[in-house]
Amino acid sequence: MKKFLFLFSLTIFGYLVAQKQLHIQYLNVRSTVANVYEDLYTDGKNVLSKQDGNIMWTNPAFDKKKKGMDQYYISNLSTEERNFFFTTQLDNVGDYFVYDKVPQIKWLIDKETTKKILGYKCFKATSIFRGSPITAYFTEEIPYSVGPFKFFGLPGAILDVRVDDKNYDLWKAVKVDLYDATNIDFNPKFPEFRKINMEDFVKLKDKVYSSNQSTVPGSISKTVSVRLGVEKTFEWETQPPIR
Repeated sequence: MKKFLFLFSLTIFGYLVAQKQLHIQYLNVRSTVANVYEDLYTDGKNVLSKQDGNIMWTNPAFDKKKKGMDQYYISNLSTEERNFFFTTQLDNVGDYFVYDKVPQIKWLIDKETTKKILGYKCFKATSIFRGSPITAYFTEEIPYSVGPFKFFGLPGAILDVRVDDKNYDLWKAVKVDLYDATNIDFNPKFPEFRKINMEDFVKLKDKVYSSNQSTVPGSISKTVSVRLGVEKTFEWETQPPIR
């Protein structure tokens, strides 16, 4: 009987949400001085997240009126690997529309550790995401495998995810709307942006970052050894060499 009621409730939930769409707003703490909002939308099949270009500076020395570029993350509710298309910008280089096939994230779920987030019961899950140890809290009460940025793969929506032992590189949900009526284009086009795949983009970004490092006259600039953000190493860098 309990199993029947659970399946029935999921069916009703899916029907109701299908009438509108799910909207989760996250506060993304990007660094010790900068926060942004990220808004995730899904219609049960397609997923779109937008990181607001209005950066909220915690240091008054920064120009709070300057708006950056909104960043979009586009995917769908496929299983295991997930195709992401996202927009980004390299300073003094240009705007890019990047294709990234993100491998399945191998989560370790701890059903004994829970917390309430915005009224939802959430379970703990841990993993290594592209070189960073992360901890997430997800809720089965919202049975969509979605999360901010490029996080996915849990049996419910991620409402909190962060890199371990840091007070930034974290996302925490601040609002959930199960019946959002915003008119969302889940397949936006960016004709003016340069199209590139993730591996080529990472190589280009490393090269640009390295060339921008200040060096003493006569010294030799070294390649990037530590990347900023969550993604530290990539799957093509950890594969054994082909013999």
